[in-house]
Amino acid sequence: MKEVIQDVYRGWNITVKAEQNKCSNYSFNITDPSGHTQNVAMGGENEQRALERAREMVDMEVDFAAED
Repeated sequence: MKEVIQDVYRGWNITVKAEQNKCSNYSFNITDPSGHTQNVAMGGENEQRALERAREMVDMEVDFAAED
């Protein structure tokens, strides 16, 4: 099992870590282009699902910013 996965999606940095928290096995951080970081402690049951959730969160943040 990989301990840390890093990805860049739509200009945002995503870091997925193996970290057990209740029913979740992975957590993730998303960092916007300005450097602001958000942490999700219960990211998913596997690394792929945590990465998908992180990308979904980035999509929501980008969409909200476009509405302003």
